[in-house]
Amino acid sequence: MKKILLLLTISVLFGLFSQSVAGKYSLKDSDILAEASKEPGTWVLTFRGGLNGTQASFRDWQGGGVNTLALTTSAVFQAAYRQGQFGYSHLTNLRYGQAKIDGDYRKTDDLINVRNQFRYFFPNEAWSGLLDINFQSQFDIGRDKDNLIVISEFLSPAYITETLGITYKPANFFNASFGLSLKQTIVNNTTLSERYGLAAGKNFKNEAGATFILNYQQDIWENIRLTSSLETFTSVDQAIDRTDFLFSNELSASINKYLSTNFQFVMLYNADVIEKIQMKQVLSVGLTFRFL
Repeated sequence: MKKILLLLTISVLFGLFSQSVAGKYSLKDSDILAEASKEPGTWVLTFRGGLNGTQASFRDWQGGGVNTLALTTSAVFQAAYRQGQFGYSHLTNLRYGQAKIDGDYRKTDDLINVRNQFRYFFPNEAWSGLLDINFQSQFDIGRDKDNLIVISEFLSPAYITETLGITYKPANFFNASFGLSLKQTIVNNTTLSERYGLAAGKNFKNEAGATFILNYQQDIWENIRLTSSLETFTSVDQAIDRTDFLFSNELSASINKYLSTNFQFVMLYNADVIEKIQMKQVLSVGLTFRFL
């Protein structure tokens, strides 16, 4: 119950803070760096948070059912700067969710993702050189489907990927990048090392390879936005059919200034973890606050 109350407290604080700053900046463009290009030498910032929840309660209900309370909080911060041919963009994407199902607590969502991109724009600005540094991990312990065995936790695993390459961006809503990469896998809890493709007792692995990234984000209907991305990593030490990939899709619909509904569908393949395609699907309705 403490975790549920903590989620509620954070969300209320987000809401109170948003009242004082919402509307100071407004950004709808799918590429924050494109907004920074309109006013060179100035920073463009966005910060939004959300709270999504589900609740069901039963008493003497003969049709059956389980008491459920689920809450998910999220926060997304973006920053961009453009000066001449040089550009920089930053993204921090945080999510955490818990569900209480008939007295049993389960984690429903957990993400720490921090990405920094440095760009050098060529005379034809559809093309640019790219240095991309991406970090991904999670906040909390994750357990198996029976909620018994610990299978992940903070920095177990964590992934850092550095990519040096080229970006092609023919429109604000679409870009493609390709480059040579280094990828580090970190497993702080060495009892989980083999689960994430490391030798027993080891907590670090470095790989070299190539990365390919596609990003698409656009309003497909009024107040409905599709965000889709595909990111791959092919290690020089593995066959090409063992290429890691993350295919993420999100439909976001704005009901009004604060209410929104989201549908997420994610496919993940990492043969070092499991030689099957992992899938996640989430449908939620909740509150969205824009801070900047």
